[in-house]
This record gives sequence, structure tokens and C-alpha cells, in this order.
Amino acid sequence: MRLIPYISLYLAFAAGLVFAVWQLSYREALRQHSLSAQASLSLAADRLTGRLERYRMLPVILVKDGAFLAALEGSTPTRINPRLRQLADMTGSLNISLVDAAGKVVADSAFDTAQSYLGRSLEGRPDFVRAMNGALGFYHLQERIDTPRGFTFASPVRDTQSRIVGALVVKADLENLELHWRGDPETVFFVDENNVVFISNRSELLLRYLGAPVPAASAVRYGNMRLEALPDPQETNQFGYRIWNGGKGRNLPAKALLETQPLPVIGMDAYILTDIRPAIEAAQLRAGLVAALLGLFGALLWGLYLRRSALARQLVLRQEANAQLEARVEKRTAQLRRAQDDLVQAGKLSALGQMAAGISHELNQPLAAIRSFSENAQVFLARGQVEKADKNLGRIADLTNRMARIIKNLRAFSRKEGEGVGDVALGRAVEDAIEIAAARLRSEGVTLGWQRPKTEIIAKGGAIRLQQVVLNLISNAVDAMAESTQKRINITISDSPESARIVLRDSGPGLEAPEKIFEPFYTTKTPNKADGIDDGMGLGLSISYGIVQSFGGDIKGENHPDGGAVFTVALPKGAQK
Repeated sequence: MRLIPYISLYLAFAAGLVFAVWQLSYREALRQHSLSAQASLSLAADRLTGRLERYRMLPVILVKDGAFLAALEGSTPTRINPRLRQLADMTGSLNISLVDAAGKVVADSAFDTAQSYLGRSLEGRPDFVRAMNGALGFYHLQERIDTPRGFTFASPVRDTQSRIVGALVVKADLENLELHWRGDPETVFFVDENNVVFISNRSELLLRYLGAPVPAASAVRYGNMRLEALPDPQETNQFGYRIWNGGKGRNLPAKALLETQPLPVIGMDAYILTDIRPAIEAAQLRAGLVAALLGLFGALLWGLYLRRSALARQLVLRQEANAQLEARVEKRTAQLRRAQDDLVQAGKLSALGQMAAGISHELNQPLAAIRSFSENAQVFLARGQVEKADKNLGRIADLTNRMARIIKNLRAFSRKEGEGVGDVALGRAVEDAIEIAAARLRSEGVTLGWQRPKTEIIAKGGAIRLQQVVLNLISNAVDAMAESTQKRINITISDSPESARIVLRDSGPGLEAPEKIFEPFYTTKTPNKADGIDDGMGLGLSISYGIVQSFGGDIKGENHPDGGAVFTVALPKGAQK
């Protein structure tokens, strides 16, 4: 019983999803059909207007022949009929007529008197009226049920004074033009201003009207034939697309997508009907597939639910086992982290041990000088020589400041400082590291090349941690040059628009495997012959790499072409003072 709400919710979700898939699929299919129909309609319209175009220009070209003006001005204009028949045969025109200024057809190309226009009046026909006004007129009509539908173009005939004395009318056979697209799968038709289908590749649509009946005044155009409406055509809108319902002809789709395009050049609108049964079937197929998948998924969920009770105990036991395993993993991870911290601290203390003798010398020298200056100051004071005593006291203050800096640097190096990332003066950081390493450099006979720039370079980092990086690089360089005859370290700092750099180069043998130097516990130092203990744990460069990365910078080591190793520390630029 507790499952009934969930089952109902799943069924509602499945029904909604299936309906949504059907809608999306149907809409996408309609969109694709619409794009295809618009392309086909444009092609059909261009094909029709293109074929009519040669008939449109034909009367314009023919009226330049002076024979037509001579026929209109002569007493027997019918003498030009053979010429008109010849031109009609050559151009494929249905009929070519010569009309005088009163609208009477005085010459015609038709052999059959039933098809001839001789003696008929075109006085009120729009194409003739437009031609008599000096423009190219066009018109479409079907005089009788037994005559073909035609499209006429009328061009004015002018005399030598450019006066309009008549018109030349060319009639194109529309039924002949329709033959070129009768086999097209889409239903294409062209509707005139009276909503009458006058051109189509489907005979069921010809001379049918859409909507309201044709006004009686325009019945002449259709040969006084009785025009019938299409059988109950209905148009609906689906997702913004026009859907045509009611195509009951043998060759008409029962439900189709309707697209239209105006053709003002021939005074008609082009229509195309595209069968949407494939779109409906595709949407139904996709929706059915989703329904089947949802049914399969529902059956799978039901099977899983049935097995859930049998597996419940096993799942509980597995969860308990997983919890115990996670606890053991967390414990081992914490132990590993502590061991790693101990190794890092041991490495730092080892470095301090290596420098202890030199550092004690660095402190003993100032202490001895302080004792000497203080005794001299007492003597000078006893003699009343205050200025000399004051100089000695100033020297004592300088020496104590120097000792304080050394002790401060040692304390900062020996423990993990928690300062954040800020602006650091690179020159000051390098000199602090050099001050700590100075005693060892002298004892090892290392020449240091360093010149602090006049303009301080500011980078983003931590002063104490950066000092630790520089000191570590100096110590590694000293170790690397232990067997070298010439021992020299050059330190330079520089900047660019993007970064600030510290570059340290030594005169040692170089790096054996530059790609491995920043890996933890990787070292090339050999065991000490005296005690068999390694000089290093391989953590110094790994620690330095992590420190520089935390600043958002980068550190790399490589061999110099002229010998020795080169380490470059690149840091983001800070705010310049």
C-alpha cells in the first residue's frame, strides 16, 4: 500500500514525459518539413516565373518589328497572320494577337477559328488597358471550358511619333508549363486575387476557390464556368505552423503543412501542401520508444524493489564493513600526514644542523665585537669622550640588529609560518636567505654573485616561505658543487609585465634527471662516507615546489648550455611601490 503513491507519481511522470517527447518530436519534424516545403515552394515559384519570363519579354521584343505597325496602319492587317503563326510556333506560344487602339483583335496566329481572337474586343481587359497606358500588361484567363488556361502579356505598339496605336498580346499555355512539375510529391498551386486556384500540379484543385465565392464581375476570366469550392478545407495552427485539413482528393494529403509565398510579378500567391503523416509517425515512434524504455525502467525498478528486502541485511553488513574500512583508511591517512609533516620538519632541522657551525660563528663574531665596543665605550665615557663612546654604542646597536635578523630568520625557517600571500620584496627575501647561508658559503669556499637591484621588484608570495625556497636552492647548489674545483653561485632577479623571476645558477655538474627533481624523496646525494647517512631526504625541492605553487607561481630546473644547473622561480607581479 505504501507503494501506491510512488507508482501513481511514476505513471504521471512517464505519461508527461512521453507527451513531451511526442510534442518535441512533432514540432521538430514540422520545422524540418517547413524548411523543406519553403525550399520546394521557392523552387516551384522560380520555375513558373522563369518559364513565364520568356513570354513576358516576347511582346516587348516583337513590337520593335515595323511590320506590326504597318499592319495596324494598313487596310488588311490580317495579311500578317502567317507571320504571327510562325512566331507562335517558334516561341511555343499558345496565341499571338495584334490589337488596334480600340481593343479589337485585327490579326491572330490561330488556325482554328474557334480558338481565334479575330474580331473580338479586348477593350476592358486589364492587360490591354495597361498596354494602352504604355506599360507591359499581364492577365490570366480561360475563355471556355474547352480552351486551355493561358497567361497573357501585352506590350504597346507605337508609331513613329511614339504614340500608342495598338498592342501585341502573347498568350502562354499554362497547361504545358504545368507538365514540368506534375510528378512532384508535394501539392503546389497558385491562387489569384479572387482566391481561385488557377495553376496547380493537382487537377483536383484547378479552378476551385478558397473561402468566399468568386464575385460575378470576375467570372469572365474563367469563361463563365461554374467554380466550386474545395471540399470543406479547414486550417489550424499547430506550434506556429499552418496545418491544412480536408484534402479529400485522390492525390491530396488528408493532413498537410501549408506554406505560402506571394508572387506579385504574376499577381498570384504560391501555395504548397506537404503531407505530415511522416512527421506524425516519427513523433509517435519516438514517443512509443520512450514509453517502452520507461516501461522497461519501471519493470526494472519493480524487480529491484522485490529484491531489496532480500538484500537489506547484506547491505547493512556491507555498510558496517565499509564504515570500519573508512575509519581505518582515515586513521592510516592521518598517520601518513603526520609522518610526512615529520619528514618535512626533519629536513628543515637537518638543513639547520648543516649550517649550525657557521651560524654560531656568525653570532660569536658580533658578540665579541659587542664586548670590545662596550669596554671601549666605558673607557671613553671615563675620559669624557662622549662622541667616541656614542659611536661605539651605535656599532653595538647595529651588531645586535644583525644578530636579531639572523635569529629571526632561523626561527622562521625552523617552524611553519602561517602568513598569507601578499606583496614581497624579492631583493629583501634573497638577502635574508643569503645572510643565513653566508657562513656555509664561506666555509665551502663558494663565491656568490649577487647584486640587489636599485629599484625593488615586488611579487606575490610570503616573505618567510620565499626565503625558505631561496635558502633551499642555495644549499642544494652548495651540495652539488662539493667536488667542483670552481664553486660559484650567481643569483639575479628580474621582472616582465606578467611575472617576477629569481634565477639561481651554480657551477656544479648539472642535473641528472631534470624531470624528476621535484618528486618527493628523489635525491642524487651519495651517503656520507664517515657515518653512512644520506646527506638529504629528497624533500627540499618538493617542498619548494609546493610553496611556489601556493603563491600561484612556477619553479623549474634545467641544465645550462655552458655547464651547471639553473633554477628559475617565476611569481605573479605585485603592486609596485
